[in-house]
Amino acid sequence: MRAIVSVLLFGWLWAPSLLAAEPALSPCLMQPRVQAMVLPERGFSRLPGDDLDCPEVPLTAWQRAAAGPWTLAVHADGPAGSGRFWTLAVGVLGDGPSPFARGVCLSSSTIGWRTLQGFGTGALRWLEDVDGDGNAELILWDSFALRDEPSMAEYGLMAWVYRLAAADTLRLDRALSRSRARTLATAYRLASVTPAHLEALRSEAATALEEFADGRCAIVTTALR
Repeated sequence: MRAIVSVLLFGWLWAPSLLAAEPALSPCLMQPRVQAMVLPERGFSRLPGDDLDCPEVPLTAWQRAAAGPWTLAVHADGPAGSGRFWTLAVGVLGDGPSPFARGVCLSSSTIGWRTLQGFGTGALRWLEDVDGDGNAELILWDSFALRDEPSMAEYGLMAWVYRLAAADTLRLDRALSRSRARTLATAYRLASVTPAHLEALRSEAATALEEFADGRCAIVTTALR
């Protein structure tokens, strides 16, 4: 009996060491900017960690869509320059003289479009009902490097999905982001008319997106705002 107890005790002490020895997942090539965007009480503010200074909030050319009891709105100015840079303002429809009582502004780059060069029809959409539940989500398009010191052609394109969780909080939806990554990976795998030297890069981008979609790499962003 004592021998059995000893074996069980040894197994109980040994099992955690096996778990601890399992290799951690490598970081994904793509990483979300933040886990959550917290809107200020009033007005627009820069997203923490972003170098963009908030420009004057435009009054026209906003994309709007229902998100539960609120209306989510995005103003996207771009793409500009060789880096396909965007200046974005994300707000929630409010009352008063200005319809956008609160929001955040941030920058983004879709330089990864150079390798993709085809997704859906028309321009990239910043607001979309990704899961078909009748509520729109924010689609934050951003690029990720495929090399340590990438040229402008060595980037992939990712679409992070944020759900409006409250009137002042947009929260990253990992499940929907994985779904969109899988869709993008499929687009990267499609036969294309791009130059031959881009095919290897398209394959690398697709593989990176599939790794994220399958949970085979880790998201290491820890900031909540």
